[in-house]
Amino acid sequence: MLAQTSQHAIHFIQLVLIEQLTGSTVHLGFTILAFTLPGVLFSPVAGVIVDRFPKKWVLVISNLTRVLLVSSYLLVLNTLHGAWELLAIYVITFCTATLAQFFSPAEASTIPLLVGEDRLMEANSLFTLTMALSQVAGLLMLGSLAVSLLKVQGGFVMIALMYLGAAILVSTIPRDRHLIGTEIGAPRTFVAEGLSGWRRMWVEFNEGLQFVAGKRKLKTAMTHLVTITTLVMVMAMIAPGYAARVLGMAPENAVIVFAPAGVGMLLATGLVGRWGHLLRKSGFANIGLALVGLAFAAMGLLSLDYQRLLQPILQVYPHAAFSLTSATMALGFVLGLCMSSVNILAQTVLQQESPAYIRGRVFSVQFMLNNIVGIPPMLALGSIADAIGIPRVLEIVGLAAMFLAVASIFVGRVDFADRARDASSAQHPVAPLPAQPDPQALAGESATGALPEQTPIEVR
Repeated sequence: MLAQTSQHAIHFIQLVLIEQLTGSTVHLGFTILAFTLPGVLFSPVAGVIVDRFPKKWVLVISNLTRVLLVSSYLLVLNTLHGAWELLAIYVITFCTATLAQFFSPAEASTIPLLVGEDRLMEANSLFTLTMALSQVAGLLMLGSLAVSLLKVQGGFVMIALMYLGAAILVSTIPRDRHLIGTEIGAPRTFVAEGLSGWRRMWVEFNEGLQFVAGKRKLKTAMTHLVTITTLVMVMAMIAPGYAARVLGMAPENAVIVFAPAGVGMLLATGLVGRWGHLLRKSGFANIGLALVGLAFAAMGLLSLDYQRLLQPILQVYPHAAFSLTSATMALGFVLGLCMSSVNILAQTVLQQESPAYIRGRVFSVQFMLNNIVGIPPMLALGSIADAIGIPRVLEIVGLAAMFLAVASIFVGRVDFADRARDASSAQHPVAPLPAQPDPQALAGESATGALPEQTPIEVR
C-alpha cells in the first residue's frame, strides 16, 4: 500500500508543479498523458515479463528505480529552465509511470504466493480495499497536504523516502521460485499452439473484447467504469487550475475539491459495501452518473463570475470566500460519493457477468479502455479550457455525463423489454402448426390401394 499511495500522491504533485510553472490546462493534459500513456503501450509487455522473472525482485527494483527518478525531479528543478525543464519533467513522469506498469501486475501476482490458495479470497478482498484507500489517500489527500506543508520539492523528497521504505519492506518477503516454462513437465502453450507470445496476447485480448461486446450488461458497466475513470482524470486535471485561476487560491489549495471528494469516496465504499446488494445495480449506477454530471455542471455555474470578471473571483469578492469555498467542498463531496458508488456497482456487474475463465481478460479490456478513452479528452479539454475557460468546460463535462446516464437508462429499458418478451414467450409458447402430409407417402399409399383417412365435412 505504501508504494501505491506514493504513486497516486506523486500524480497530484506533478499536476501542481506544472500548474505553477505554466498556468496552462494544455500542459496539465500533457502531464496526465505522460502518466497514462504507458498503460496503453506497456501493459501487455509488462505482464509477460513479470511472469518470467522473480516477482519479489521486480517489486524491489521498480521501487528503487522510482526512488532515483523521483529524486531527479529535484535536480531538474534546480538546474534547468524553460522548455527544457518542462521536457525533462514529462520524460521523468513517463518513465515513472512505465515502472508502475511492471510493479502493479507483480504486486497482484505475489498475493497467491504469500497467502496460499485457501486464503486467496480474503487476501484479494483486502487488496481491493487497500487499492481504493491508497488512491484516496494518495491522490486526494496526501499529495495535496504534502504540497501545502512541504511545497513541491519537499513533496518529492517525501515520495522518494516512501518508495525507499516500500523497497525495504518488499525485500523481506519470501523469494518466489516459480518461473513459467522452467518447472518439470510444464506445458509449452505457445509452442503447442504454434503462436508467438505477442500473437497469443492479441488473440486472448480480442476474445475478451468480443465477450464484452456480446453482452449488453457488460457494455453498460464498462461504459460506466471508463466514464468514471475519465471523469476522475478530468477532475485531477482541472482542480489545480480551478483553485488558482478561477477562485484565486494557490494551486495546492485544490485540496478543497480533492479532500471532500476523498471523504465521499470512503463513505461510498462503506455504504455500498454494506447495502449495495439491496440495490438494482444498473439503475442506481445511472442515477449516480446523472448526479455526477449535475455536480460538475453546478461547479461550473458556481464560478461563472470568472467568465464575466476575467480575474479570480475571490480577488474581486473576498467576502464570498466562505460561501464559495463551502459550496465547492460540498460539490466535491457529492462528486466523490457518486463516482465511487457508480464505480463499485459497475465493478460488481463486471465480476458477476464474467465467467472465471475469461474474467481476467474482461478486466484487461477495461484497463486498456480506461487509458485509450481517457487520453483524447485530456488533450482536448486542456486547449478548450484555455480557450473558453474552466467553468464552461465543467458545464460541458457535466452535460456529457448526464447524456451518458440518459443513454444508459434507455439501453437498460430496451434490454428489460427484450428480456420480458423472451420470458413471455417461454411461458406461453406458440402451438406448432400441424404437420403436412408427405406427398410421396400419399403416392405410395395410393399405389397399394390404401387411402388416407378422410376428415368428415360438416354439411350445413
